[in-house]
Amino acid sequence: RSFDHMLGWMKRLNPAIDGVTGAEWNPANASDPAAGPRVYFGDGAQFVDPDPGHSYQEIRQQIFGSDDASGPPRMNGFVQQARSIGGGNMTDAVMNGFAPDSVAVYRELVAQFAVCDRWFASVPSSTQPNRLFVHSGTSGGATSNNPE
Repeated sequence: RSFDHMLGWMKRLNPAIDGVTGAEWNPANASDPAAGPRVYFGDGAQFVDPDPGHSYQEIRQQIFGSDDASGPPRMNGFVQQARSIGGGNMTDAVMNGFAPDSVAVYRELVAQFAVCDRWFASVPSSTQPNRLFVHSGTSGGATSNNPE
């Protein structure tokens, strides 16, 4: 899961962490943000599942709010993309992180050690292409976990 989901609220413990404040939001409709409600990032996560989309296409929609990746990455398509694959439960999952007391082991690690909070995936996609990048400096063109 994302940094914000697991450790974003640790900013409460250490303001230097590039985490979340609760002011972060996504529109229900990224192409017309005024048409629907804003969904704010909360601290009510209880489980890691359900998991948001991890395909190259789904992540492009999350980052750009559409399939058009030619504009700036506004990070405004998480709610819209989540609703397209899983409805309200998925929206809650993508717009919530764990409160520090909900992840006590992480809370203690954050209190005792440095936190790398500006790490980004090499490929905006699923796990396997990023593992390939870690070990070889390229994904070999792979954008999914499925070997094709």
